[in-house]
Amino acid sequence: MSRRDLHVGAIILAAGSASRYGALKQVIAIDGEPMVRRIARNALAAELHPVVVVVGAQGDRVIDCLTNLDVVPVENVEWATGMGSSLAEGVKTLLAHPLPLHSLMVLLADQPSIRLDDLENMLDAHAKAPQRILACGRQGTPTPPCIFPMAYAQELAALQGPVGARALLQRHASMVDAFDLPAALLDIDEPADYAAWETRQNRPPTAEDL
Repeated sequence: MSRRDLHVGAIILAAGSASRYGALKQVIAIDGEPMVRRIARNALAAELHPVVVVVGAQGDRVIDCLTNLDVVPVENVEWATGMGSSLAEGVKTLLAHPLPLHSLMVLLADQPSIRLDDLENMLDAHAKAPQRILACGRQGTPTPPCIFPMAYAQELAALQGPVGARALLQRHASMVDAFDLPAALLDIDEPADYAAWETRQNRPPTAEDL
């Protein structure tokens, strides 16, 4: 099966207050573009549809960054309880959409190194085994971006509080395939992470990057 034969929706989690960062990191500029807009634009370019962006803390500021993008913003009023509630809200929005979907991709708003071709490569890999879950890995632990067949949508929609997709990935570990994506290992949690990202972008590439 080709990835173009699959109908895959996307959920971008952008609801947190970024307390560790000390500012609303979703709107921080990466190459002159807010992080949340960058990942939303790439999701759309990868032909993910619909693209749901879950907002919470200072949601209006996040939504303002998405002007003129064909995304579906949804507010999670319980965002402070944890990522699980935000993911559940996004899944419920996808389930209510009239377009039938084969799968859904979960993305984070704070992974600036993920590019369009990374998403397209993940979708190509998922198309080879669309009944299985595909997740990136961090020291053996699965992490977003990840793709779930819609058979798991109801379980995702039932998540609450801080219990996010990782619990589901662990519960169905035998159905999870690993996808090697080093860019998924870099997220922006603290100002030092952003400084490290900028340093990496501004230096000449090394053999490790190739």
